[in-house]
Amino acid sequence: MAASGSQSLARSPGVSAASHAGRPDPLAAGWVAIGPAVITLVVTLYRIGVPSFTRDEGATLLAVHRSFPQMIRMLGNVDVVHTEYYALIWVTTRLAGSGELAARAPSAVAMAVAAGVVTLLGQRLVSGRAGLASGLLFAALPSVSFYAEDAREYALVTALATIASYFLVRALQAATPSTAAGMRQPTGPRPGDEGTGPQGQRGVPGHGVRGLAPGEAECSPGLTLWLIGYAAAMALLGLGNILSLLLIAAHAVTVAVWHRCYRGPGKPFVLRWLASVAVAVVVASPVAIIASGQAHQVQWIKPPGLVAIIAMAGLVGPQPMFFIVVAVVVIALVTSLVSGRARLRADWPAGLWGLAVPWLFLPPALLFTVSVIPVTHPLYVFRYIAFCIPAAALLAGTALAALARAAVGWAVAVAALIVIVVAGLGTQASERLPTGHGYDIRLANQAVASHERPGDALMNVRYWPLSWGGGVERGMEGEYPYGLARLRDISQARGPVASATLGGTFARPSVENHRLATVTRLWVASWSKAPAPLPRRLGFTVAYTLHAKGVWLRLYTRPHAAATGSATGQPAG
Repeated sequence: MAASGSQSLARSPGVSAASHAGRPDPLAAGWVAIGPAVITLVVTLYRIGVPSFTRDEGATLLAVHRSFPQMIRMLGNVDVVHTEYYALIWVTTRLAGSGELAARAPSAVAMAVAAGVVTLLGQRLVSGRAGLASGLLFAALPSVSFYAEDAREYALVTALATIASYFLVRALQAATPSTAAGMRQPTGPRPGDEGTGPQGQRGVPGHGVRGLAPGEAECSPGLTLWLIGYAAAMALLGLGNILSLLLIAAHAVTVAVWHRCYRGPGKPFVLRWLASVAVAVVVASPVAIIASGQAHQVQWIKPPGLVAIIAMAGLVGPQPMFFIVVAVVVIALVTSLVSGRARLRADWPAGLWGLAVPWLFLPPALLFTVSVIPVTHPLYVFRYIAFCIPAAALLAGTALAALARAAVGWAVAVAALIVIVVAGLGTQASERLPTGHGYDIRLANQAVASHERPGDALMNVRYWPLSWGGGVERGMEGEYPYGLARLRDISQARGPVASATLGGTFARPSVENHRLATVTRLWVASWSKAPAPLPRRLGFTVAYTLHAKGVWLRLYTRPHAAATGSATGQPAG
């Protein structure tokens, strides 16, 4: 059945978010996206400063606690893939300090932006209620809170991936002709109609510029603006984390699905989209080239296995929450299917699954594949696919909207959302404990601050070659201004700035021994693994031990007489 500017599939009441008779969908207004964004910001800011800084966050602080030219010099040696994020946090720390709230707030804001854009995507691709449900569900995901409360780039990358996907959808809508004989017409809002179209124009991705032929639609000024925005977002995405450009492969599938299901856009659009992708790749290529020379920094990554595949459920949340979400999606799909083909197309438009499914599965699959083939070094780490979280929210939100058909349907959808939220509350609470992010470095620093005496020294245990982590072991003393930061580090050779590394270089054993000669109280700090005891010949005994989550700390003491002439042998195992 052909249509021009209206829904080609007959709808019964409740199929889409708006009523029939041409009334606009009140939930499809652009301002509705503010709600999920604000809720996400409030949720993620709650107790954001309670979890202790982590080892990775320590790398961020080690990088930004220097002048900007010094940081740029460091990036030539290590961590160039984090340049965009480090620049942002460098500015943030100058304006607001480097406490937990200030360092993590940009991530919370980024996730709030992502929630708003997820809502807009749901509006564009399905309906107003699907957009609202997707945005609210996004706010409830424990994975969103975790990365929003992390002073690393993963929340920023997630927001940029969502923005780029939105620009792509708008470009596809602008390039899709409004009339074509014999085709099933995509019938969402026109560019600029942010959710104000009538009922007949909702539920399936939007048609293009009204009244333009296919070739004209693909050359419209609106399309050019959306593709410029897309190129900019993708360039920033690549600068944020070069591996996130795997999203290009997912977007290629989206373009193909759009062409197959809506018979447009054609070759002119594809060429312009490829040009936008090329611009993004060229902008990000300097970082990629330099990063290839810093490949030693990923030597710690091991090939993923079955455990890594199972852990992908963490994009949604803990396993109970994941299975509940999967069950809701399956029930919604089956319900739509048994209600007829028209209902299925209306509840699950091709534009929706054409974007969300490849976005959710293709980047992880590609990264996983690269990491298991023997010709390349493994690169798969769960946090590198965090930018796929919005796709899961879109699919789950669409499922909730599909369940909400009538008064009873709304009750079922709301109940399902509540069950999903409740299933994630335990993880949400645990993430906000002092040890919620896997480390309690704050406790270690507080312990040193409580027990330290004048003349106390520090020895950091080296567990990686310098080339692997750039001296990141010293992040423990670089995260808080008290405790370890006040001790004299006898294990350090050159400092972070002088060596242009994250944490500085380690002194030779002979230098450490010489420095130990007059030390009577020595703090030994180590990540995760218990440090080997000091040789007995040095005369030290353990006076205090702290094993906090992810951190080991020992205080060794000896009489002053034993300190003289003890500079022989290697001080620590």
